[in-house]
This record gives sequence, C-alpha cells and structure tokens, in this order.
Amino acid sequence: MPRISILLMLVLISAFYACDHRGKPYPATLSQIESLADTNPEEARPLLDRLRDSLSLFDEEQHMYYDLLDLKVNDKMYVRHTSDSLIKRITAFYETYGDRDKLLESYYYMGRVYRDLNDAPEALKYFQKALDVAGDTRKYRLLSNVYSQMGTLYFYQNVYENAIRMHEKAAQYKLLKGDSTSLSLVMRDIARVYDAINKNDSAVLYYQKAADIAKEIGLVHRYSGISTELGDLHREMGMYDKAFECLFESLKDSVGRNMYPTYSTLGHIYLEVRKLDSADYYLRRCLDSPDLYVRDAIYEYLSLLYERRLNYREAIRYVRLGQQVQDTIRKITDSEEIRKMTSLYNYQKRETENLRLKGENDRMQIRIYRILSLFGLGLSITLLFIYRLKRQKERLARQFEALQREKQEQYERSFQYVEANNAKLNELGTLLSKDHEDTNSLLHVRKELLQVTNEQIQLRRTERDLLESDLRHSDIYMKFHSTNEADQIIREEDWNALRKELDKTYNNFTNRLYQLYSGMSLIELRICYLIKISVKVTDMAKILGRSKPSVSSSRKRLYKKIKGEDGTPNELDELIADLQSYTTLRTKSEQKANKKRTKF
Repeated sequence: MPRISILLMLVLISAFYACDHRGKPYPATLSQIESLADTNPEEARPLLDRLRDSLSLFDEEQHMYYDLLDLKVNDKMYVRHTSDSLIKRITAFYETYGDRDKLLESYYYMGRVYRDLNDAPEALKYFQKALDVAGDTRKYRLLSNVYSQMGTLYFYQNVYENAIRMHEKAAQYKLLKGDSTSLSLVMRDIARVYDAINKNDSAVLYYQKAADIAKEIGLVHRYSGISTELGDLHREMGMYDKAFECLFESLKDSVGRNMYPTYSTLGHIYLEVRKLDSADYYLRRCLDSPDLYVRDAIYEYLSLLYERRLNYREAIRYVRLGQQVQDTIRKITDSEEIRKMTSLYNYQKRETENLRLKGENDRMQIRIYRILSLFGLGLSITLLFIYRLKRQKERLARQFEALQREKQEQYERSFQYVEANNAKLNELGTLLSKDHEDTNSLLHVRKELLQVTNEQIQLRRTERDLLESDLRHSDIYMKFHSTNEADQIIREEDWNALRKELDKTYNNFTNRLYQLYSGMSLIELRICYLIKISVKVTDMAKILGRSKPSVSSSRKRLYKKIKGEDGTPNELDELIADLQSYTTLRTKSEQKANKKRTKF
C-alpha cells in the first residue's frame, strides 16, 4: 500500500506540471476575448467588462491573463496609456512564469505604453526584448506589429535607414500572416519615410502599392486616405495633373471620413495654378478643422489668396489668425519638449535605480559614491536640458524679430507699398480738387512727401536691379554656375569672392544671415550663398561634395533652426531668396508656382 500511495503521489505531481503550471484552466470567455482582440476589439470590450465581477474567483495566472487582454483591447481601441504600473506587474509575472508567447506580448505592450508616455528609449528597449524572446514563434501578426512600431519610432527620430529596415521586416511578417489589411498600412509607412528623405520615385511606388492593396480588398476609406497622400506628393513634385487625378479619386469617398487633408491639398494646388475661386472654395471647407496644423496652413493659403485679389484687409486678417494659431502651437510644442525632458529624466532615474540594485552586494561607500555620481549626472543633464531650452527660446525670439524686421523692409520695398502710397495720393488729389484753402497747403505737403517716398523706392529698386544684373554677369557668378565643366574647381578664394559680391549686392547679406541664426555653420552659410544665386540642388551637391539627400536634409534642418518649426527644403530656399531682395515683388506662393522645381 505505501508503494501504491507513493506511485499515486508521483502521478499527481507529474500531472500538475504537465498542466503548464496552471492552477486552473483559462475560462472559455478569455480565449474568446483573445481571438476577438486583434480583429474586433469593440466586441471584446463588453465581454471583458462582464467578466470583471468574477476576478475574485481567478488565480494569479488567470488574473494576469485577464489584465493582459484588458490592456491589449484598450490598445487596439486607441485608448492612450497613461501609466506603466499595470504592464510592469504583468511583465514581471511572465518573466518569472516562463510563458514565452505571453512574455513576448507583454514586452510588446510595455513598448506601446512607453511610446504613449513619450519615452522612446524605453519603448525601443522593450520592443527589442520582444524580438529577443520571439525565437521560432509563429505569432506573425505580433512580430509585424513590433517591427512596425520600431519603424515608426525611428522615423520620428529621423533615423530613416532603420525606419525603412524595420517597416520592411514588418511587411515580411504581414505577408507570412496573409494580412493584406495591415500590409497596405506598412506600404504607406514606407512611402512616408521615402517621402521624408526626398526619394520621390520610391515614395510614389510604395504609395501606389498601398493604394492598390487597399482598393483590391475593399478598404475604401484607407484607399481614399492614401490617394490623398499620393496626390500631395505629386503636388510637391509639380505634377498637378496626377495630383488632381489622385485627389478627385479620393473625393469619391467622403462619407464618414476626415476630408480636411484632401480639401487642403486641393485648395493649395488651385492656389498655385491661380484658380482662386476654386482655391477659395476648398480652403474654406477646412476652416472648422480641429487640427491646429491644418488651420495654420489654411490661414496662410487664404492670406496669399486675398493678396492676389488685392484685398489686403482680409489678407492681414488671416495673417493675424495664423499668428494666433502659431502661438498656440508654440505653447503646445514647448509643453511637449518639457514632457520629453521629464520623461528622459525619469528614464535616467530608473537606470540609476537598476544600477543601485545590481550593486547591492558592493561595499557601502562604493555604492553611495555611485548613487551620488549618477544622481549628479541626472541632475546635470536635467539642468543642461533646461538651459538649452531657455537658450533656444531666446534664440527663436531673436530670429523671429529679425524675420519680422525683414518682412517689414520687404513690404516697404514692394509694389504693394507703392500701390498703397499711390492710393493715398489719389485720395489727396481728390481732396485738393475741392475748395478747402485752409487745408490745401498741408495736403500739398503730404502729397509731395508720398511722391518723394515712391521715387526713393523706385530709385532703390532700380539701383538693386543694376547691382543684381552686375552680379549675374560677374565672373564669380558664372564660375559657380559652370560646375559641370571639368576644369572648374571651387576654391576657398572663390567662396570669399562670392561672399563679397553677395554682401555688396544685398546690403551685407552675410550679416543678415547671422541675424536670422547666429549659430550658422560654414556649410550652412555656403548653402545659403548657393541658394541666393539660384544654383540647382544637383549642382549644390557637386560643389559641396555631398549627396542630394544630404543637401536637402541640411536645408530642412536650417529652416527649423531659423524658424523654430518644421519646414521643407523649398521653404528655406524661398526664405533666403526673399532676404534683402529689392527685386522680389511677387508673393511666396507665386514664386513657388512659377519657378523651376529643383526641390530634390
């Protein structure tokens, strides 16, 4: 009998471990919720809520499984994560328990939580941990999501090569899973990266792939959204016919979809091709957009539109509305930067704590020294961030003042200013024609002053025309425009000669550049010189010994340094072209529509 009892006991122990360490089997509802979570999270949500009352009956493993599914469903329903406490508890359990697939999932959602908390280093760390434990798992959908999330984070940090590589891996797992629905999104994300690095052909190719997949499987909303993005890319490339084709295709699906990007792009194109009534129609449809960035763009376009209609009162009104929106955006941006700094500081604190725990067995003095050193490092980093933020704000304020001065000077040299003076002259002429002897002498004086002002402006404009003509016919100008010739080598003395010519022609041009951004590097300064003399991007790259994408990236970064906001390489070109130019009499938008496109 004792031998039989021992045998039965061994059988029971073996059975216990054969049950995958589970105290109880998972309730059928949890399995049902897991199958619904990826495809129909809205249906899974009420099932989870009904099961909440039974949590007291669950053992620890069942409870953790429920919490993981709860977090997963929230994530799938785009509920923003605000705390890492729950996912840390879940992850700690599965790290101890040893369920690989659930540990893989918990690492993934740990990354998602930290992404929502704006802690990119921690998010990437846990996404990588998910890949490390994946092994030969067949959870292809989850793996593709991990790679896709990493690709997006790299994209946001401007690490474009890594972003493309991650998105391509995500696409591979989408294909293995046969998930065409998500594959179209991955193709779109790859297109966005190529668009950001100015590889337009590749961007068009991937946008088209994304659109074809979405159309083939009947994802109407997604097809329309991708068509809008493709249309905007064609607009940037100056291919307006193709842009209109994509955008009007997008318009076919307008029910229940955010149409502001489509309307905004259509309005922008119509503005560029000078069809003002059509531009007005589509731009006004975006005025009630809740997106601040959309409204900022719309106010800018409408101000340009009313400039062209010579309705300066309305143009100024939209400029002021745009300034109000920009102030709001600037405040939000400042808050986001502070939040990111705080997030990074918290990350440093966590790392410090980890090091402290790892060194628990060290001698007390060494441990204290390490803690103090790391704390001092974290504090120094924090103070450095705060100092840099303050300096950045001060620099942006100075640059903004310089830009405002430049805009005012440009206006005082423009046809608009002359036309305004002429309008005043006409008004004075009307008053002088009337019999008001007591005021006629004063009116005559005012009229003469306005006439002198206009004559001075015309004189300065004529003088500037002559100077610019001399510049374009100078040897140094011709040398920089003859870089395709084999014997043309740009030397240091050539750059000095170009600087002198530009400073003479454009009233100390170099100093004005430093007023816009005092920390301008030598390569950035030379890029501005080349922009000013209308050197094409291809030739810029040859002269500077860099690639075209590198030159475009430098132009984009310099615009952000000057303006304190993201912009395109072309926007920098327009800013530099307008700088102290007495002959620039058209608006920014007119220049953009009519000049040769050398964007990328």
